[in-house]
Amino acid sequence: MRKKRPDIALISDEVNSREELLDSLMRYIRLSRADRRLSDYYSVKRFGCSVPEMFFTMSYRFKIESPIPINETFFISEPDLYYNKKAFDDGQINLCFVIGYSGSGKSVLTREYKGEGIEKVSLDDLVCAKDHFTLDELKESGDLLYSFFTGIGEKYYISLNERDFFADNSKVFVDFIKYACDYAPSHPEKRFILEGIWTYLFFDDPSEFSEYAVFMKGTSLIKSNFRRMVREAGNNVSESVDRLLEFGIYAKDTALRDINVDKWRRYFEKCPETIIRLENNSFTILSKNIMSEIYNINELFVHGDDEGIREIMEHTKKSTDMDISGKAIISDECRKALIDLQKVTGNQDPEKLKG
Repeated sequence: MRKKRPDIALISDEVNSREELLDSLMRYIRLSRADRRLSDYYSVKRFGCSVPEMFFTMSYRFKIESPIPINETFFISEPDLYYNKKAFDDGQINLCFVIGYSGSGKSVLTREYKGEGIEKVSLDDLVCAKDHFTLDELKESGDLLYSFFTGIGEKYYISLNERDFFADNSKVFVDFIKYACDYAPSHPEKRFILEGIWTYLFFDDPSEFSEYAVFMKGTSLIKSNFRRMVREAGNNVSESVDRLLEFGIYAKDTALRDINVDKWRRYFEKCPETIIRLENNSFTILSKNIMSEIYNINELFVHGDDEGIREIMEHTKKSTDMDISGKAIISDECRKALIDLQKVTGNQDPEKLKG
């Protein structure tokens, strides 16, 4: 065990206010990665869950006991909403907007929709499209995206280097969504799915979308971001940095316009055509399995057991019960834990730190 322990920034089940809860989370976030491992280790030992998980658990309490103003969806997850799902499934409507934060599970939600008659567009791909798609690749991805960038949206087919960071970059989302609303009715032989948070960030009135299908993920911003970090843990670092640079300009828009999230949810959840469902259980099971391994890694880290961490890494590589994403997440967490352990122990024998 480490001789000197920092403020381990636990979130207690006796937190009495939203302010105290947020202060505890901020103290946790400011810790080094190694010290966050200590915090999570002691949190699991005492409360049965990590500090971020405890934050989500306690957030529910304060949503019930005292309303959280405006940006409640930053912190609190709600059920998923499926407006006009039956009409979209039956082909009466052929345009569907799937809305939620990055990492909320939008792609998982739409896995049932696949085949030649379905075109899916991630609104994220509208940003600096030239850096990610040639025109031939856009054509292969679908007629909707290709016809936009070779037609009225030609001016938006740019790279990061061509982009003016001080211009109104949100116009690409507004113009494309309006284009899709005109395009879809004239192509009834296909169904179109547009995924991304940008719809309700840039359209204040949800009733404008009442003639389409609208699926809304209820996963909170903070929980979605944790998921995204976990999901992308095995990605190429330089690619991740490039993507972050591209989307950094929109962080301010997200914070300023997030009041629309609640406006849209309150509108569609009251509609009789809306199906309300709790979050997908398959992701919950996957998350629990991954978190269980991360708990084990943190415990081995606290006790200085680098060999134990290496054993988890080797077992993960050989596992036939885990998909490639889960393997990447756990293997990357093992590598990070070994780096953290080396920084903490220096040249000491990790065996001396057990106990």
